[in-house]
Amino acid sequence: KYYLRKEQHIELNNYCIKRGIDFCSTPFSKEEVDLLNELDVKFFKIASMDINNYPLIKYLAKFNKPILLSTGMANLSEIEKAVKIIEEEGNSKIIILHCVSIYPTPYKDLNLRNITMLQNTFGYPIGFSDHSLGYVAPLVSIALGACVIEKHFTTDNDLPGWDHEISANPKDMKKIV
Repeated sequence: KYYLRKEQHIELNNYCIKRGIDFCSTPFSKEEVDLLNELDVKFFKIASMDINNYPLIKYLAKFNKPILLSTGMANLSEIEKAVKIIEEEGNSKIIILHCVSIYPTPYKDLNLRNITMLQNTFGYPIGFSDHSLGYVAPLVSIALGACVIEKHFTTDNDLPGWDHEISANPKDMKKIV
């Protein structure tokens, strides 16, 4: 019901081009990777739930585009294995996203000090995939060294769908940027 079709990807990509925004959509299959590559996305994102989907990670890595690797629910050895698979394909354009896969994530569970730990452990740039309410956590993550922020966004918190209620709206986003 909430799956984006090919035509919708094309429409969103065209809109982003008009607005000067880099379009990205998280692929869950090789076919979606191919579609995004046809749309000439500048980077790929690997969802937290796919950090153990090694065939998909290997396939993405072959395109030698930057990869945002989300780490919600992953332990260090799982992150290390995903990074190694990407590197084995000759791709070192990796940004690891610290993530807590709780929607919404209470501030007490954000574990933002993991940003520093991931920097020290992997030596790659670290970002933050934020599922908390409001705009404070992204600002704190930047102070801790996060170079990329992923924040769920909606035009209306009352729209149907699994995450509109917890997503940032335009007013929230103005506070972040």
